[in-house]
Amino acid sequence: MSLPLVETFYSIQGEGSCVGQPSLFIRLGGCNFTCSGFGGKATIEGQEFIGCDSIYAVRPNSQWQYLQSAKELLDKLPPHNLEPLPLIVLTGGEPSLHFKNPILLEVLQILRTRGHTLWVESNGSVFFDFKPPLDALHFTLSPKLSFSGEATPLKPLQNILEHALEVVLKFVLKSPTDIHEVQALLKNLHFKKPPLIYLMPLATDKEKLQEGLKSLVPLCLEHGYSLGQRLHIQLWGNTPGH
Repeated sequence: MSLPLVETFYSIQGEGSCVGQPSLFIRLGGCNFTCSGFGGKATIEGQEFIGCDSIYAVRPNSQWQYLQSAKELLDKLPPHNLEPLPLIVLTGGEPSLHFKNPILLEVLQILRTRGHTLWVESNGSVFFDFKPPLDALHFTLSPKLSFSGEATPLKPLQNILEHALEVVLKFVLKSPTDIHEVQALLKNLHFKKPPLIYLMPLATDKEKLQEGLKSLVPLCLEHGYSLGQRLHIQLWGNTPGH
């Protein structure tokens, strides 16, 4: 069994509760969603696709590397000599699709033993058992709202909420009226403790992001939610490797 790797890079975390923290990113290939409603466009090897802002990690292409061992992946992590250790951020695509892959499980166990904090960026739609090393994962969950063209099933989402070490919820809103759907979804979920909830605008360029952030501030103040910054977009735009 191989593991599809899109890229690894060292940067600061741009979203969620760990914004600004040095992080080693591992982006895996493949997703169970297309999210055509997000409206992002990308041309991959001559064919145009519409979806999220990381289509290159959703649609298989020649950029992907198919790894055959844990050592291959560990060797591709950017070197660092830091204390405290940088976060490990597993992203995609949808990384939880690979939670039965022995290569990934071995890598996660090694990184856990080294003392890294392990975060996963997930849509929360894949059910899995929290067996070691998955029981050491922290999650930033981004359930998809209806405008995306997808629906996140409640059972896998609830499973993560009940068993993960830490969960942060991040909702991408196309307009402020999407808050009603966020509220309806939250009412159908059960929490061990109230999670941090972030609202983030649908935007992949700096100007639209700034406008979107301003439009969500009143909602954050009204409901007590946090504003999702997308700091990497503000700094570098929507470019891979950041």
